Amino acid sequence: MKACFSPRVLVILLAAVASLTPFATDTYLPAMPVMAIWFGTHNGMVEMTLGFFFLGYAMGQLIGGPLSDHYGRRMIGGPGVIIFLLATVAIIRAPNIEIVILARFVQAVGCGLITVIAPAVIRDSFSGKESARMFALIIAVMMLTRLIAPALGVVLLNFFDWRMIFVFLAGYAMVSLSIILLCLPERKQPLTERLSMAKVWNGYRRVLTNRRSVGYMITQAFSIGVMYIFITGSAFAYITYYGISTDMFPLLLGANIIILIIFNRLNPLLLKTFSPHQLIGAGITIQILASAALWSVQFIDPHHTYHNIYLVVPIIMLAIGASGIITPNSFACFLEDFGDSSGSATATIVTCQFVIGAILSAILGMLHSDTIGPMTTLMLLSSIISVLSYRLLTHRN
Repeated sequence: MKACFSPRVLVILLAAVASLTPFATDTYLPAMPVMAIWFGTHNGMVEMTLGFFFLGYAMGQLIGGPLSDHYGRRMIGGPGVIIFLLATVAIIRAPNIEIVILARFVQAVGCGLITVIAPAVIRDSFSGKESARMFALIIAVMMLTRLIAPALGVVLLNFFDWRMIFVFLAGYAMVSLSIILLCLPERKQPLTERLSMAKVWNGYRRVLTNRRSVGYMITQAFSIGVMYIFITGSAFAYITYYGISTDMFPLLLGANIIILIIFNRLNPLLLKTFSPHQLIGAGITIQILASAALWSVQFIDPHHTYHNIYLVVPIIMLAIGASGIITPNSFACFLEDFGDSSGSATATIVTCQFVIGAILSAILGMLHSDTIGPMTTLMLLSSIISVLSYRLLTHRN
């Protein structure tokens, strides 16, 4: 099927499909305490639903990438939505938290199959600076999703119980299925040869043995890792450590998303003058300076008086917002070296991103203390690794 949409409309449709994942992760966050009470368990068990989601999401990416390269984008995205739907129904009807955890894992596998098709379609249809512009647009729509998802969850909780959040996700999945089957273009030259494990591994080997691609992958993973670390520690840092009210907490999180969107929308303008590679360098410079400043704040005011939050919030906004420049350009640079294996390449970089984020979040949990020191230190170290990878690995010989 040939798409009959303008490039911008096509990318917005792709973003709408890809937004199923941030809706699946962020809409139910406000419901976690309620779910713990509902199932008669502790918060740690409910939090495991997010950890298992990340694991299943990574597996779905690895499976979906090579399959989408071989069978086509719609042939993988459609079944991914169906898997997501079935798992969502299981969550709604779950009798205990253990079933929810298992269903979230399966649900995430479906999300992984869905997510790989969006960047792959962009790679099929665009290249160079145009590709970077399209990635910037799709990421902007997804960031808007992250801005509204928690608020939507709160609204649904105010009128219904937590299960209505997953009813909404099921409805959104059905819309996504319609877009995939009716609106998205298929790759221009579907592969017809037999799929084999050797072929699958060869696709991943091409990525992992390419020094520049590995460099961009590590740069992006640890840059976004800064955001994962903050999200993991944000409730403790803002509510417990700085004494911010729970009503203010979503607003402070939303401020990070807003600055992320602003940076993201500046990217197409900057691409008129600078290359994607140059913009990655600018973004990671902003991020490491902000991370270093945040790490220093705890020593400026060790008693963490309330007014200090007005210094911390803008610094965190810069550290998180820089990803709005780094991510679309690193994606574009990363995929430039891959043609028919763009699905496998996409699966590799996104899986790396989520695995690194999960590891960093777990490390923060193990290092938890009564200060923000572990969080700020990990954010700075993650940013340093991102810069080193960019400087040492991404330049051409």
